[in-house]
Formats: sequence, structure tokens, C-alpha cells
Amino acid sequence: AEDNVEKGKFRVAVEEFKAALALDSDHAAHNVHLQLGLCKVLVKLGRGKDALASCNAALEIDEELIEALVQ
Repeated sequence: AEDNVEKGKFRVAVEEFKAALALDSDHAAHNVHLQLGLCKVLVKLGRGKDALASCNAALEIDEELIEALVQ
């Protein structure tokens, strides 16, 4: 997903982040970063409500994740 973000393929990256999150919903260490990555891409796409939901999901995993708070 991150490769597609770098290439500007944001819609593809969103689908890849979502697919990765679906693989193991209980793996907090990875999912916090996946949710944060998804949040950032959604912001770039102008999908504020969806981005907020992803950032909130990241914060539910790690409430001290400053990066999610500033998105």
C-alpha cells in the first residue's frame, strides 16, 4: 500500500490498506500503523469522515499515538 501512496495511486492504496487490515483484525501492532496509513491516504483523497474513522481506530489501539491526533 505504501508503494502506491508514493506513486500517487491513492485509491489503490486504500483498498490495499483495507485488505491488510482484514487479514488479522487482532494484530494491534500492525493494525495501528495500517489504520494510520489509511487515515493519511483518505485525507489526501478528501474523504474527511472516513479518515477520521481510521484515525479514531488507530487511537483505540494506541491512545497516545500523537500522529493520529494531528491528522
